[in-house]
Amino acid sequence: MAANQRLTTETSALKRQVDTKELEIKNLKNELQHSGAKHDELTALLDARTRELKGAQAFLTKADTLSGAEVIALVDALNSEIMQTSAFISDSFDFARLQEHADEMKEASSRISELMGPTMTQLLSAVQHGDDPLLVQIALQGATVEFARWIIMTWDFDGLQAEQPLSEIYGDIRETETQAVGGRWRALTRAHAQKVALLEGDLHSTMVAHISDTLVIIMVAAGCTKTYEEAYREFAQKFGERISNIVKMAIRLNKAMGEEVTSADLWPTHAPAGEQFDGSNMEDFEGQEAQNRNAVLCTTALGLQRSERVTVGENFEFKTTILLKPKVALESVAEGLEREDS
Repeated sequence: MAANQRLTTETSALKRQVDTKELEIKNLKNELQHSGAKHDELTALLDARTRELKGAQAFLTKADTLSGAEVIALVDALNSEIMQTSAFISDSFDFARLQEHADEMKEASSRISELMGPTMTQLLSAVQHGDDPLLVQIALQGATVEFARWIIMTWDFDGLQAEQPLSEIYGDIRETETQAVGGRWRALTRAHAQKVALLEGDLHSTMVAHISDTLVIIMVAAGCTKTYEEAYREFAQKFGERISNIVKMAIRLNKAMGEEVTSADLWPTHAPAGEQFDGSNMEDFEGQEAQNRNAVLCTTALGLQRSERVTVGENFEFKTTILLKPKVALESVAEGLEREDS
C-alpha cells in the first residue's frame, strides 16, 4: 500500500510538472507568435520607410540629365533654324506697297503693333523692301523668337489657364526652399501640368497656325504683293514644315530647361523693344560694336541664363550666370535702308 501511495504521489507530481511545462511551452509559443507578428509589423514598417526614403532621395538628389553645354547647343540650333527660315521666307515673297492692298496693310500694321512695338511697325510701313527685304527678315525673326521664348517658358501651354498661379507659386518656392526641392518641384509640376494640357491633340498644329498667321501678317504690313489669303496658302505650303520644326525644337527646350535640369534654373533671355543696348548682356546681331545709347528694335536670337540658389552663411542668394547672350537688331539698322517716299 505504501508503495502504491508513493507511486501515486510521484505520478501526480510528475503530472503537475508536465502540466507546468506544457503551460510554459504554450506561453512560449504565444510569445513567439506575438514576436513573429511584431517582427512582421516592423519588417513591413521598415520596407515602407525604405521606400519613402528612396522616394525622398529620388526627389532631392536626381541628377541633371542634360549639361549646360547641351542646352546651349539646343538654343543655338533653334536660333539658327529661326534665322534661316526667316531669311528663306523674306526672299520668297515680293514686296511693293500696292494701293489695292492699302486697307489690308493698315489692318495688318495695327495687328502687329503690340507684338513688334511701334518702331518696328512704323519701319515696316516706311522702308522699301522690294530690293532688300532685310528688315522683313529681322521682323520675322523677332516675332518667331518671341513665340519660341513663350513656348520654352510656359508651364502648361495655357491648356490649364494656370500660367500665372504656377509661376507665382514657384517664385515663392525659390525664395523659401533649397535648390534641390525647388528644382524637383518645378520638374514634376511642369511634367504633369503639360501631360494634362497635351491631351488636347491639336495643340501643336494650333501653335504652328498661330505663328504662321503672325508671320504672314508681318509680310502683309510690309507690303507683300499678295493678299493675306494668297500669302497664307503659299506660306503654309512652302514653310509649314519648317515652322512645325521650330515649334518642336522650342518644346524640346521647354522640357530640357523645365524638367531635365534641376540643379539650377535655366531660362531663355531676350531684350524688349525700345530697351537701351547693353553690351554686357546682349550682342548686336550683325556682330558690330554697338554703342550703349542705341535702342533695341527686336531680339533676333535667344540668350540663355543660369540661376542657382546657394547658401551663404546663414542666408542665401541667387548666383546668376549668362551662358549665352541674346542677339538683337538695333533701331539704327534701318538707317541705310531705302524709304518708300524717297
